[in-house]
Amino acid sequence: MTNNFSEMIDRRNTNSVKWDVGADELPMWVADMDFRTAPAIVEAIKQKADTGIFGYEEVPDEYFAAVQQWYTNEHNWKPQPCWMRFVTGVVPAISSAVRRLSNVGDNVLIQAPVYNIFYNSIINNGRHILSSDLKNNEGVYEIDWDDLATKMAEPLTTMMILCNPHNPVGKVWQPAELRRIAELAESNHVTVFADEIHGDITDSGHGYTPFAAASDTAANLSVTAVSPQQDV
Repeated sequence: MTNNFSEMIDRRNTNSVKWDVGADELPMWVADMDFRTAPAIVEAIKQKADTGIFGYEEVPDEYFAAVQQWYTNEHNWKPQPCWMRFVTGVVPAISSAVRRLSNVGDNVLIQAPVYNIFYNSIINNGRHILSSDLKNNEGVYEIDWDDLATKMAEPLTTMMILCNPHNPVGKVWQPAELRRIAELAESNHVTVFADEIHGDITDSGHGYTPFAAASDTAANLSVTAVSPQQDV
């Protein structure tokens, strides 16, 4: 089964949030691709629907084994199934992690510009946003390492949300950069939450490195959230 990425699909008037725009407008704001979902996924959904039973179910061991195999084959990282938890999505996972890994009144470090939901997850749980803004160096975003080190060292900074690869700037962090972040986090007793939902959609030849794969230090002080890219 293969995808036809050239197929044009008219999604107007289909209750699509993205395409709820004027006749002469194009939506350019939400990460909602216009490719059909992969045929294998559609077929699996049809097979499940054909049973006609949708009761409470447990996530099978095969699910976690499939995640392990994918990351081993595609990203040279072999997470153990016993490390994994199934959650309803990356966004609720971020909010849960903020509540579990920091305290009310703490600083949670981010790197603006970044996904707006990071802000909501911090503020809505009674924590403070602390941003070490990325530097735009002639169109290439970079980490301000001095600023990051200073803000990591603030006593109330207990957690960092890392976007890897970074949304929206499209930066694929390199292993050396990830290791340096991990070293700073270890020195300052900061836990890193790595949002890696975009790891599978980097350009050819620019594969991403999972934060936990960058070093033992990174693995030991981090939580990683991943998600299937259901539209590609």
